[in-house]
Amino acid sequence: MSTASAIYVRVPQELLKEFDRVAQEHGLSRSEAIREAMKLFIYYSKAPDVKKLRGIIETKVEADELDKFILPG
Repeated sequence: MSTASAIYVRVPQELLKEFDRVAQEHGLSRSEAIREAMKLFIYYSKAPDVKKLRGIIETKVEADELDKFILPG
């Protein structure tokens, strides 16, 4: 089993409020939500093609439509 590490991150107050609100809506603590966000970031960085993102997000939007919501790199 790996040991946990603590981190310190500075974020704008409004971003944190929104993040906490969304985490709470999903029944997650801030730490749990940050861990999930980190996993998604790592996954996304390994699969930048939107079509490879199927399965990590729940949506009824087709991949072609999803392209419209992804900012160009």
